Amino acid sequence: MKTLAIIIGNNKYHESAELENAVNDAKSIQQVFERLGYDVICKLDCTVDDYAGLLNEFESKIKDYDASIFYYAGHGFELDGENYLPAVDCQIPPANKYVAEKYSIRLSELLDIYRSYGNKVNIVIIDACRRTFDRGGNIALAPMFAPKGTLLAFSTSPNEGASDKGFDGNSIYTGALLRYLGREHLSVEVLFKKVRKTVYALSEGRITTWEHTSLINDFFFFNTGQLVHSVDIPYSDLVVKDIDYAEATDFGTLIADVKSYNWYVQNPSIQALLKIPTNQLDSNQQFILGRNLLQAAEGSAAEAYNFMERIGTNIVKYSHDGENHVLNGILFEIYFNAYGEFRKSNTKKHFIEEILALRKNPSFNSSFGFISNLLLSTNSELVYIPKSEDEHIDIDVVASEDISQDFLGHDESVQIISQITFNGVNITEHIKNYHISRENEESLKRALSSFFTAPKSLIQINSPVKLEKIAFIKSITTDDDFF
Repeated sequence: MKTLAIIIGNNKYHESAELENAVNDAKSIQQVFERLGYDVICKLDCTVDDYAGLLNEFESKIKDYDASIFYYAGHGFELDGENYLPAVDCQIPPANKYVAEKYSIRLSELLDIYRSYGNKVNIVIIDACRRTFDRGGNIALAPMFAPKGTLLAFSTSPNEGASDKGFDGNSIYTGALLRYLGREHLSVEVLFKKVRKTVYALSEGRITTWEHTSLINDFFFFNTGQLVHSVDIPYSDLVVKDIDYAEATDFGTLIADVKSYNWYVQNPSIQALLKIPTNQLDSNQQFILGRNLLQAAEGSAAEAYNFMERIGTNIVKYSHDGENHVLNGILFEIYFNAYGEFRKSNTKKHFIEEILALRKNPSFNSSFGFISNLLLSTNSELVYIPKSEDEHIDIDVVASEDISQDFLGHDESVQIISQITFNGVNITEHIKNYHISRENEESLKRALSSFFTAPKSLIQINSPVKLEKIAFIKSITTDDDFF
């Protein structure tokens, strides 16, 4: 689901009303949303001039998205039944409602935009002060009701106070929210219920979060598998999210050398790692070893390359009691990045035939069960899930014969592909990116194998014509247009 996120964090109000954590809250939310793959517009310490441009940009872009999220951290107050989200150049508290209107976003303005897009999923998250000076005072935001397709989430209930503090560097509300945003298969409604329970418990009953929803679409999930947080992975976060992996041991030093991208350092370190007796490596060390072997092999480090070329033989020594943690690491590295996030279409393709061939060996059932469960948790329909039993990937190709001209101006017969589908999903535009125009069915199979991260032998193409020289429907007019 294509999602646009607008994020605002305001700290720098005048001295007596300055906040400590609103900007940190906004930055933390921004980081998570970007890792979830959302298109993010983040503005910090907004002035009233910033607000005008931000709302205009939001209104002009929302039509191009399936869902939108508006997140605000800062002061907030109610005057005459209207909710205001003040810019940092607004007087706190405002002298009157006219000052408030001049220097604030009115929540009703935002909801008016949403009323035109009731067919989308629109979420508003307000971590705003319910009292004037510290996100915990006397001026409350008024109750609001969500237009169709919208969920409103507030850090407190009407007429309750909130807190600018709670977690280290975050408010109690955003701190709780961050704990749940990465949970796969956690619908937005369930997520905010969990946030409410956490905030209530941590505030010792002083704060109760509040939501109102008029969502009519299917449940919205912040994380549909982009981040691997809640899946039961039997390894430490330090090796699952290995972006900052470091271990103050000889093993850790060798792994750091393998990460150096310097062949002269990598190769002797890989040799040393592969000589360590398996009973001297714990499961986390074996897992991170597997990940780095694949990484180094992709960079053509000879020792890692040789290991992967003969992986069927080399991996056996790491099997123990039905588990192979090195193979688990290799498989995980194919599909998940250094943040533990699902790579989607950017899976690692090197040595995929050699690695996936191991799925046929019963000795490695546990490893392929491990990666299959993770891939199932992503809900991705376009990545092959390795199985010991062969299951063809049926691809339907709509194509017809036509005549085009080659680079010398001679007529030639081509097969114009207008559509490529898998299980009813149109993947034509994806496959065009593999630049297989003027090539044959074998080239198309290789492209599909790469796209699905699957053995080429499993690709079954169903086409009404024999594919000997491929073109695409948009590329019939000129040679320059061929993909």
